[in-house]
Amino acid sequence: MDYDNSTFNEGVSPGGLRSTTQIKLLLEYLASALEEPLTREVAVEALTTHMLANYFETVQAIEELLRNGSLVKGEKDTLLLTDVGRESLGELYGEIPASVRERALADAASVQLRKRIEGSTVCRIEQAESGYNVICRILHKDNILMELTLHAVDYEQADKIRNSFNDNTAKIYGQIISMLY
Repeated sequence: MDYDNSTFNEGVSPGGLRSTTQIKLLLEYLASALEEPLTREVAVEALTTHMLANYFETVQAIEELLRNGSLVKGEKDTLLLTDVGRESLGELYGEIPASVRERALADAASVQLRKRIEGSTVCRIEQAESGYNVICRILHKDNILMELTLHAVDYEQADKIRNSFNDNTAKIYGQIISMLY
């Protein structure tokens, strides 16, 4: 394996990636495997959440992939895999342990879902006969993924509920879905 002397080991778990080459390959893999385009923010969070790679090395690897033409910037800070990146990934795919690939892909998909949910929340307060109703919706495109109505005795409580829902949308949605499946 290729272990670079310059690679930081701080913040990398045992079994994580310490080679810049492996980090670059994992980034190329994520760009090719995710259903939605990979963003810089999702890439960094996916590799650092479970300490698969060091933050600084991940950021540096993204910059190197952009410089060497393996990735190009797309709309909204997306990172798109080029033919050059696809070729290097194909040649060196086996350099990344399967467990690391699977963990990074799951983390990236989870981060993308959380960001999509956070960006598509509508929560409003309506006066009811006695108190207020807090109506919270999670939308995906034009579809309602979830709608939840909660009753509050006064506006202050309704406002707290609305703010808490907005701050914890992904967590609330994830827990409800996991309880249903």
